[in-house]
Amino acid sequence: QRIFDTFPTQNRAVTQSDYENVAYRMPGKFGSIKRCSTQKDPDSLKRNLNMYVISQDSFNKLIHTNMTIKNNLKTWLNQYRMVNDTIDILDPYIINLGIEFVATTLSPAHPDEVLESAKEVLMAFYQDSFFIGESLHISDIYSELKKVPEILDVKNVKIINKTGNRYSNVQFAVNKNLSPDGSSLLCPKNAIFELKFPEVDIKGKIR
Repeated sequence: QRIFDTFPTQNRAVTQSDYENVAYRMPGKFGSIKRCSTQKDPDSLKRNLNMYVISQDSFNKLIHTNMTIKNNLKTWLNQYRMVNDTIDILDPYIINLGIEFVATTLSPAHPDEVLESAKEVLMAFYQDSFFIGESLHISDIYSELKKVPEILDVKNVKIINKTGNRYSNVQFAVNKNLSPDGSSLLCPKNAIFELKFPEVDIKGKIR
């Protein structure tokens, strides 16, 4: 997809997507970023762009991109940017989440075994990180859990904000950021969701 998006630009960054493609193409020797999102600065009357970037540590957990990589990225982008464009490279807020669910089963299998299968399904579904500004679709959790053969029905799904200790300190009001129909948790454009420790951040009850 990035190749298709890049071809018509003639190696110049024109649109916001172009800048994202260029950022992902930065050679690894200059450092790496996991996710990037380019947005027009709403407070600027000129063509000023905000580029949010995030990296991962050796355990694949989200971390803020260090200044060396940011400086390298800015130098890299300068080769491709339009003359009138200015770019600020910023850190998105990391919002750590947890998932709690209640499901029922008629299976002769032990509830603990069903619960483990359910958690494995969700961990596999969320094994790759979210994109910056990407919403979490609660409906996906219902759909994934219903793929577990032993689960008869999913009664409830709750999303919680995890903070403190080894988590981000960002406080996020989950209920206030649900979509009108409650099917999605909306993410701010300058933030990124993370299930940091899925083994413990995903909890469930099987009845």
